[in-house]
Amino acid sequence: MAITTQTPFITSSYARIIARELHLQERDLPELLQGTGLPRSVLLPGDDTRISGAQQVRIIQNARRINTDPDLGLQIGRQLTPSAHGPIGYLALSSPDLLTALLSLRDFLPLRIAIVQLGIEQTADWLRCTLQIRIAAPPEEKRMLTECFALVLQSLVESIIGRPLDNARVEFEFDAPAYRAVYADYFHSPTHFSCETSRVLLPAALAQTPNVAGDPGSYGMARDLCEQLLSQLPATSLSMTDRVRRRLLSMPAGLANEEDVARALFVSKRTLARRLKKEGSGYRQIRDNLFAELAARHLRESELSIEAIAALLGYHDSANFRRAFRRWFGASPNAYRQATETA
Repeated sequence: MAITTQTPFITSSYARIIARELHLQERDLPELLQGTGLPRSVLLPGDDTRISGAQQVRIIQNARRINTDPDLGLQIGRQLTPSAHGPIGYLALSSPDLLTALLSLRDFLPLRIAIVQLGIEQTADWLRCTLQIRIAAPPEEKRMLTECFALVLQSLVESIIGRPLDNARVEFEFDAPAYRAVYADYFHSPTHFSCETSRVLLPAALAQTPNVAGDPGSYGMARDLCEQLLSQLPATSLSMTDRVRRRLLSMPAGLANEEDVARALFVSKRTLARRLKKEGSGYRQIRDNLFAELAARHLRESELSIEAIAALLGYHDSANFRRAFRRWFGASPNAYRQATETA
């Protein structure tokens, strides 16, 4: 029996990803939400509203009117890296191996994206990852959701194994679309259409592949700390300073720049700078203050090495991190840690 579109939900953060992919500005946001009954605030950082399957389908339909590219679903799906899924993505990235990461995604997906379901089955040859859309959506919208879901899996697998996933098999239950030629620009393994079900078949040998994404324990610890800091921010009436801080906390450190953050907030870089200036703040000041706080808390509350902390904050050279830390606190990281241990 089909599940109604009012039962499963999805968090509003994915609607924000669609809005960013469409390059919308603040004034354009109501167009994406037309007919959903949702306020514009659901598209602003700091909101994690659960929206219904029907509302998500309407948002996709509105997106297709705004951007008529036939491969829009693939464009959106390419943005769905593990960090886009909040704590669930970080949990998967903290897993010791690929199979554990996939099982984490399967088990916790209903807490964030209940409109889709992931099935995992191991055979002698394949690790079968079945993709199921749990809402009654028109064919075009269902195809877009399935494309996005398949790219979510590809991105997670590639983050764990540390290379392009070029030895899998991607199967879709829908017929080959007119734009099938561009699938090779998005998927690194062969794609097949008109199959019995939609799924990604991974070579069975990949199941126990160790996570190459750095130190999983460190990554999980970093995510926990960011979640703690996020919970301390007000959920409503966020200032632009708070919104920038929330955005920086919601993604791996070092991956964002001022232009990226402005785009995520649906304003231009110039508008962002002007609004922050009115609040007596600035992007670099917010970023430095946040990184200083994260660095200090890691040194006080964990046994991570200086090199590990530097990597978590996006410093590829620990010497640069040490210089930045001395600028923030007037002492080296080692001296700061020793002082806090004896205090």
